Amino acid sequence: MKYAAIRSLLALTACMIFLLGGAAVLSAAEAAKKTDDSGWILPDPALGGDWHLRIKDARTEAAKDNKPILILFTGPDWSSASKKMETSIIRSKEFTASIRPAVVGLYIRHFVDADAPEAQLEANSSLRKALNVPQVYPCTVLLGSDGKKILGILPGLPEKKAYLEWIAGLAGIKLDK
Repeated sequence: MKYAAIRSLLALTACMIFLLGGAAVLSAAEAAKKTDDSGWILPDPALGGDWHLRIKDARTEAAKDNKPILILFTGPDWSSASKKMETSIIRSKEFTASIRPAVVGLYIRHFVDADAPEAQLEANSSLRKALNVPQVYPCTVLLGSDGKKILGILPGLPEKKAYLEWIAGLAGIKLDK
């Protein structure tokens, strides 16, 4: 009887190891779907629009289209305020209809306990330091179309209407009513 229980326990343990290994493979495959060609982790597609991950790409588009750059410093996987901002403001009809088409979006994610590429971690940290952005999440920075002049910095989770009006006022955007 004792040996049968040990064999059952060993079989159960082997099964669990197999299942957990399969979950890790699925998790890695899922993560692969959320990266760009260089392996940088992309924002949630539900945010809409094409968000850049690199300042140089955002500056190129901003100069070409004469649009300001809206930089969202965020940490949606660990900051409840960042998650709330993304779900209640960035995904809102008002933001996607009025603000998003009038700006170049740059998504800067602060990773905690994530296996992010070192180049992405370094680039995000360097940009934060270069712009002297406070370590508050979320934090929005609005740059001019030259990609250098800081029009405004708004740390924290604002109320949606005030946020939209802040961006519109600084960037000269007419909000849809």
